Amino acid sequence: MVFKWPSEWRDSDAMSYFISDFASTSVRPSRKLNFWSNLICAVCQYRKTPFVTISELKRCLAWRGVPPQCLEGVLEEMQNKRTVLKLEKLTETWSRWGFGVLASPLTSVWRRIVPDTSEQKFVVVSVLEECRSKVINSVYHNDDLLFTIQEWNNLMLTFVHPSNLENLNNYLGFRCDIVMYGDPVSLVKVRAPDEKVVSSISQVDIAIGKAKATRDALCSQIKQLSGKVNDLLTAARKAKNKNAALAHLRRKKLYERSIAKWEGALNNTESLLLQLEESQHNKTILSTLKVGAEALKQNKVSLNEVDDIMDQLDEYKSYEDDLNSAMTSLDTNVDCDMSLSEELANLLADNSEPPPKKQSQDREVIDLTLEEEGDIPDNTRLQDNMLSSEELAELYSIQEELDNAPTPPEEFDEVEHPVEREAPPKEMLARLSPELRRKPGRKLVGTLME
Repeated sequence: MVFKWPSEWRDSDAMSYFISDFASTSVRPSRKLNFWSNLICAVCQYRKTPFVTISELKRCLAWRGVPPQCLEGVLEEMQNKRTVLKLEKLTETWSRWGFGVLASPLTSVWRRIVPDTSEQKFVVVSVLEECRSKVINSVYHNDDLLFTIQEWNNLMLTFVHPSNLENLNNYLGFRCDIVMYGDPVSLVKVRAPDEKVVSSISQVDIAIGKAKATRDALCSQIKQLSGKVNDLLTAARKAKNKNAALAHLRRKKLYERSIAKWEGALNNTESLLLQLEESQHNKTILSTLKVGAEALKQNKVSLNEVDDIMDQLDEYKSYEDDLNSAMTSLDTNVDCDMSLSEELANLLADNSEPPPKKQSQDREVIDLTLEEEGDIPDNTRLQDNMLSSEELAELYSIQEELDNAPTPPEEFDEVEHPVEREAPPKEMLARLSPELRRKPGRKLVGTLME
């Protein structure tokens, strides 16, 4: 991954201003301070080194071989804002600070006599906190809080530079995130997610740590012996004579016996480690059950309390029932019954009037033909109800005259002629009442000549 420099890094005019020193120690432009402070944090995060020196920063931040002249002033401003600290100030407590204040005259005299040639180391707080959070989250993701020193170093190297392992371990110990055991350190325990301070290492933890260390050593030994066995087998295949090949095979046989012995020891160690881890989990489960039992004991409710509460609920329920019955017993239906009786009388009066006759305007055709002799279709009966007896007699007489009319000859010429329908005689139309006379758009079925 290539580091991405800011856009001003390619601007000569801007960089000539940024690498120049401050004109005054009292007035420092915020633009230049923000540029270099952000760049220092980005470079330290990219290099995985929250602990830096001035010489390292000048070498990393040199523009075209020219280091920034204002770097000391930028670091001073960052120290005032607590974004950068000196390494000795990182783990400083109130007691150590008070002791430093009292011993400052002696230390100043001592420095004059024996000057300190070591270079001052600074810590970028934001990068350090980011490394700390990454390490703790990785531990919680693996669900294992106990590590051997080798396992812990391998985990830390994925987030920080090897030169910063000791300083980061000291900072984690200062924040009560880890506790170390052994001299030299052989075991590291991380704070649990629900704990504010890491718990001390118990005898079970020590046994688990030793079992893990033994397991790792046995695995490494078995791997080394397996490599030697493969080398001897290859040498036996490439041997020039039979005696040399047999010698390589004898040595291979010895290594294989040793591997079988170490594998048996490895199985026993893993079995012991499994039992120790189970006992540790059983202890955790037992402590959880104990806390739960104490909580249930504190929240225990007496039976007398429950009986009193149930009696109060029954009393409130009977009171509500009495109140509802009292409210529903009021005679509030008198006015309602009177209004309903009036509405019913009005409905009866409306129903006593005969309904108005509706003349069918949709039917344009009146069928006067009979289905059977002496019968009239249903739709004709509806029309009969709307006509008087004299008008019906007129209609029947007209129908008889039309039926008795002569039929046209059935022979036709070869040339087809349109069928002409004869209109009813005028004397017939005169005999009809005005209502039955033909109007535009209306015709009488049965009046056309067939």
